[in-house]
Amino acid sequence: MEKKKVLVIADLGGCPPHMFYKSLAEKFYVYSYVPRPFALTVGHSQLMEQYSVAVLKDTDFLQTVEDYEHPTSIYWADGEFTKSERQVADDIKRVARLFEVDAITTNNELFVVPMAIACEELGLRGAGSEAAKRSRDKNLMRESFNASGVAAIKSRRVTTLADFEAGLQEVGLPAILKPSYLASSIGVRKIDGSVDPSQLFLEVQEQLKNIPVPDSVTFEAPFILETFLEGKGDDWYDTDGLGDYVSIEGLMVDGTYYPLAITDKGGLIPPFIETTQIMPTSLDAEARAIIVDTARKACEGLGLQWCATHTEIKLMKNRQAGVIESAARFPGWNVIPQIKTTFGVDAPQLLVELLCNGQSDLLPNTLLEEPIRSSGNVHLFLSDFRDQLEVDGDETVLLFDSIEIPEELLVGDTQITSFSSLGKGTELNVNDFFEVLHSVAAVDLISSNAEDMRRSLLNIRTRSVLKLTPKKEKEAQR
Repeated sequence: MEKKKVLVIADLGGCPPHMFYKSLAEKFYVYSYVPRPFALTVGHSQLMEQYSVAVLKDTDFLQTVEDYEHPTSIYWADGEFTKSERQVADDIKRVARLFEVDAITTNNELFVVPMAIACEELGLRGAGSEAAKRSRDKNLMRESFNASGVAAIKSRRVTTLADFEAGLQEVGLPAILKPSYLASSIGVRKIDGSVDPSQLFLEVQEQLKNIPVPDSVTFEAPFILETFLEGKGDDWYDTDGLGDYVSIEGLMVDGTYYPLAITDKGGLIPPFIETTQIMPTSLDAEARAIIVDTARKACEGLGLQWCATHTEIKLMKNRQAGVIESAARFPGWNVIPQIKTTFGVDAPQLLVELLCNGQSDLLPNTLLEEPIRSSGNVHLFLSDFRDQLEVDGDETVLLFDSIEIPEELLVGDTQITSFSSLGKGTELNVNDFFEVLHSVAAVDLISSNAEDMRRSLLNIRTRSVLKLTPKKEKEAQR
């Protein structure tokens, strides 16, 4: 059978490029379009070039840059992008026609809507433009959830301080304030009355000015204020060390939801920084069924047609499930590679086969529940080492040296398969508002069972050692 052609809208986020491009190139001809060249790391760019038949970069950007060097790492693209949603959709359409592709996909949250518009206008399978907008704008998302049969909660659109203060009267405390257009929990804050709510809103509003967002990202109000979902993980798990929420990855196939895998999470770093991913889940059969049913109602309620889904679900009292949010794309971190490691299913290949052909013999009919092995991933943040820090007076900037993970922290046959950390001498700000953007290390592991994996990851989070450049040496470097 002749290989089909897939266009990838290449940008940061989602399924890691080290798996994504290689997987797709095994079965499809890959063409890459880069709207924001400044949003790709050097490693991402090299993989894209290696596995793509052709790479096309935004010409408007290239006209303004004579010599651009990609950074070694990037979490959030710090650059200006002034094209509108309509302009980006038209650019995608032109590139898709140029290469005569059979499908279009992306791993990036911010280009989901213009991609969906382009697919719709080209007659290609996609999420659907209106559904994609509901999956991006958290106000529209919550309104869709409330109408879809999942547990409804109060919410309020917020633009101004007056909106926020009026919303608090309606929603009540505790509440959650979220930017309606961002991802990765950036700018999300719990409002519980412990600090002045109005002052907190103004601080978040001011700090978000430092987070650049493409002009193509549209929303009806910049914030959503909604009821806080109170978790109670003890009602779901018989073991400790796990968080009170999970994510579930799935696929939308002609408007019908197909679950793939549930990912257990470690505890959050305040306010809402994710730390740990474990697969397979330790939830029992009843709990898994509740999660799948909740995710199905949420994703089908958004009206999504053909796309990947990433749905986060709060584990509440008496096994009530609350939907946090759902995205029309694969998740970030190493969750998608973990599905392949744990269950042997290549989700990117499966998605693109569905987009190209409308069907696949490899599509699971039920949640994947027969693991080959357990896999885990943990990101370490400065907050994990607060009790180890020795900060003098008003000192706020520290210099990173290394992370030590003693071998005895690994339980059973658990093995570290990859480890990465900041470079020696990297500055760490102890008061960083956007700590979610700056992990100090990341570790991937495999094990023969999820319990040993869970204990190993908990050990790594609580007993790893952060080494800093000594103060005298730091002063000498200045």
